[in-house]
Amino acid sequence: MKKTGIFYHEIIGKKADPLAREVEAGFRILEKENLFAEPNIFLFESQPVEEELILQIHPKHRIEEVKRMGYYEVSLYSIGGLVKATEKVLNREIDNALVLLGAGGHHAHRDWAWGGCYFNTDAIPIEYARERFGTRKFAIVDTDTHHADGTRDIFKADEEVLHICYCQSFGYNYWGYNYGSRIETKTKVCFPQANSDEEFIERLEKEVPPRITDFKPELIYWVCGMDTHKHGYGTKKLTEACYPELAKIIKKVTDEVCSSKLIARTGCNIPGYPSAVEYIIPRLVDCLAELNKYI
Repeated sequence: MKKTGIFYHEIIGKKADPLAREVEAGFRILEKENLFAEPNIFLFESQPVEEELILQIHPKHRIEEVKRMGYYEVSLYSIGGLVKATEKVLNREIDNALVLLGAGGHHAHRDWAWGGCYFNTDAIPIEYARERFGTRKFAIVDTDTHHADGTRDIFKADEEVLHICYCQSFGYNYWGYNYGSRIETKTKVCFPQANSDEEFIERLEKEVPPRITDFKPELIYWVCGMDTHKHGYGTKKLTEACYPELAKIIKKVTDEVCSSKLIARTGCNIPGYPSAVEYIIPRLVDCLAELNKYI
């Protein structure tokens, strides 16, 4: 079994962006299923990240804008959970982690953002890992519906970050990104979204592990967007049964390539459908921790 950390704070659930409003349900189901009683699952209370770390990615005026929007506090706690998970995985206190977020981040550019995102939840923990631990190579696997334009923009010239992004709506330009050309460089890859559970599982297994194996990252982040769910606001093509299967594929290659150092994050973004979140979240934890409780 693996030692798995769960990162959450009550503020994340109570003050979540509307797109992440089911995140509290995601946490409560772990309590209801008694998963925190398992000896290899550890609950950590997310703490707010220091503004100084945000300033390494975003300018001061962007911080002031987010404060005026009303999502500053939940963003601090969400990113704080990712930073703490990064620390505990890299110092090997835990093997892997699931971080529950109340605000998104992959649409956050350095000085602007959209889509329920405020600060970049990929760039800030990576900056922390580089500064604190000297870790250099990272892989980000983003299975959310939408193109992670903020993350791609920040890391577009960084050859030590492998960014694999599944994107809806190939074929038109969106803020300067040409979806019609499956953006393909050595370290920056986009794939179109799938139309069914079976297609996504089959394609993820073919498209992701070989690239991660070749790249050899020291740490992997998985952006587990749930807007692809049939009741979501994205592709609406997947059922809740798909996400644990994606987790198995990503975890397996992480175990093989970088000693299990995987940090999964989600805002449980299927607003209005807590039952789907309540199915998915315990099974993600089950996979990460190797409990085999839901076979």
